[in-house]
Amino acid sequence: MLAFLRQQMQDLLTKRAPLKTAVDAAIEAPTRENRNLTDAEQTAFTAAREALQAHDAEVEELQGRITEAEEAEAREARAAEIRAQYANGEGGTGARVTREPMTYERGNGRSYFQDLAKSQLQGDQAALARLQSHEVELRVEMPARERRRAEAAQRELRTIGGLNEQQRESVFERRVNPNRTDGQGGYFVPPLWLIDEYIELPRFGRPFANAMPNFTLPQGTDSINLPKINSGTATGIQTADGQAVTSQDITDTFVTAGVRTIAGQQDVAMQLLDQSPISFDEVTFADLTSDYNLRLDTQLWTGTNANGQVLGVLNVSGPNAITYTDATPTLPELWVPWVQSVSQVSTQRKKPATATFCTPGIWFWASSAIDANSRPLIIPDQGPGDLNPLAISSGLVAEGPVGRLTVGTPVILDGNIPSNLGAGTNETRIVTARTPDLYLWEGSMRTRVLTEVLSGTLQVRFQLYNYVAFMPDRLPKAISIISGTGMIPAAGF
Repeated sequence: MLAFLRQQMQDLLTKRAPLKTAVDAAIEAPTRENRNLTDAEQTAFTAAREALQAHDAEVEELQGRITEAEEAEAREARAAEIRAQYANGEGGTGARVTREPMTYERGNGRSYFQDLAKSQLQGDQAALARLQSHEVELRVEMPARERRRAEAAQRELRTIGGLNEQQRESVFERRVNPNRTDGQGGYFVPPLWLIDEYIELPRFGRPFANAMPNFTLPQGTDSINLPKINSGTATGIQTADGQAVTSQDITDTFVTAGVRTIAGQQDVAMQLLDQSPISFDEVTFADLTSDYNLRLDTQLWTGTNANGQVLGVLNVSGPNAITYTDATPTLPELWVPWVQSVSQVSTQRKKPATATFCTPGIWFWASSAIDANSRPLIIPDQGPGDLNPLAISSGLVAEGPVGRLTVGTPVILDGNIPSNLGAGTNETRIVTARTPDLYLWEGSMRTRVLTEVLSGTLQVRFQLYNYVAFMPDRLPKAISIISGTGMIPAAGF
């Protein structure tokens, strides 16, 4: 397996060279000619850069898998060495250990939560022995995991432009706080495959969160502070030889994002853990995780930045505001403010929008619109060429990417965008954004199993929580919000 992964890495590194060449080629002529990029050159440069960034992300992910494989190989070699030392066979040799399975490996029928409850409620020694074995395993796994997370956080910081080394060191504000540190909350660590599942498997309910950069939140961090240029330098024409050169001092400020907690819990009867034919801890964990994803995505839209909430995009001060007022809205009339929302990002942010978000109801209502000849205004991709569509549909789904506007901006559906806004509390919003300018940090998912609080009724309490930080206000003009009476969802949609 390790040889295969290393070969994959060689292949990826070989493929990277032409991608880097394409990025350099896209800006070679403008750089040589000391001019700005044309629209076509900017499009080519953006596409080449995004392809290189996506490729580098694959390299980073594969490097993490190689590191894990190397660590696993080292542990197996050490286990084989120890077994050989204590073997009783002829010549002092014994069976060679090729793999040490984890105590709570996926699919082996053992339930971490059930064992934790049994050991604490019933004094089950076999369950306690499995938990202790699991703890020994994680003494190796967890430091390596946290080391990789810390390294990932530092790598991701390098992708944030405009930070020098000293600023990178001060981005994360840290303090001694038992509620922010692993191992000081009186809980065990669940099997790593349960934790990793919430990150790696696709899940319904967080399309907005998945559309933006998702950085690793390191431990011991209470807030994140990023410097921001408030007013820049200036250049100008020198009126004559020896005359004054234009001079303007740069000023800066900073943007901060507090680390917030999203948590949930579920009480489960011990009988259910004992008698269920399936591992009910997996069911509970998956359901809590699903709701976590929904709550996170909702916070990214509507958080107030008070009472433990993050600052949501709809509460950012100073975005591009577009109003669509219409008692009987139609898609052709909505089309103008919709394209304006895309234009305002490019005009005010000076870089193009990367996505536009709306509720499923708005998109399906728009998909029902037809022209005077009863032809749809939103057509399937690769549809008839004789139509004059306003948008292209790539397939109707409940949430996630569904198509693109004909100006080129992808459309993403998100059912968590509220529909109770405006003076009549019945409006929704369409939001267009340059998502690379919105920064989201997520920590490593944590769980607890509490038995004493419900011991009188033979129940256990499962808790799940995570720390998040969101910074949507670095560049408010990277966000356009369409509001007004025209944004009241049509009946039936």
